[in-house]
Formats: sequence, structure tokens, C-alpha cells
Amino acid sequence: MKHMTKVTQSPVAKAGGWQDNVCIIAQTLNAILGFFGGSSPILMYVDDKCAIPAPNDTVGE
Repeated sequence: MKHMTKVTQSPVAKAGGWQDNVCIIAQTLNAILGFFGGSSPILMYVDDKCAIPAPNDTVGE
């Protein structure tokens, strides 16, 4: 479709150092709690927010 254009072409902003550390700590604590059969809703929420979804695959490129 030639009339369709991409809405944005801007790259994802890089996280700051402290944001990376928060994500690493949340992922580590989730893994440890999961190993013992437990979970923490707040850590699962933070871990979910740290995951950046991949862009949709385009067909025909």
C-alpha cells in the first residue's frame, strides 16, 4: 500500500545506568524467588517494565 507511511522511525532511548541496575536486580530476585517456588508482584511488575518488546516483523523485506 503506497498510501501507508510509518508513524515513527525514532530509535528506543537508552536507559540510564541506574535503570539498568534496577532491572538486573529485579530479574535476579525474580529468578531466586522463582527457584524457591515464590514470586513477588512488585518485582514481576518491574521486570515486565524492563522488557522492551521487539518491533513487528515486516513481511516482504
